[in-house]
Amino acid sequence: MLEELLTKEEGKTLEFKENTKSLPKIVQTIVAFANTSGGTLVIGIKDKTKDVIGLANVLEEEERIANAIADSVSPLLIPSLQLHTWRDRDLLIISVPHGFGPYYIKSKGIEILVVYPLD
Repeated sequence: MLEELLTKEEGKTLEFKENTKSLPKIVQTIVAFANTSGGTLVIGIKDKTKDVIGLANVLEEEERIANAIADSVSPLLIPSLQLHTWRDRDLLIISVPHGFGPYYIKSKGIEILVVYPLD
């Protein structure tokens, strides 16, 4: 599965993130995927070079992201968070289905819908 994702370019349904330091942007991307045609976000990969660097504590990062989504997105959005190990590096793969939102970030309100990642 990861090998197939690495052959693709980032776009409306695929994003790579090196880490979770920019948690608000990760949540924005997830909301954008849910409001459009769904998508996949892979964390632990450099987005420009596609170097697989992994995450130091993937279970902690999974919990941080799940909590951020639950706390800041409305209506309730439940993407699939999968832990994946590739060449001794731990990654987090988040699959977001297209939903019947609209989904929005609570702090920004429904008036400012995110429909595409703003990177």
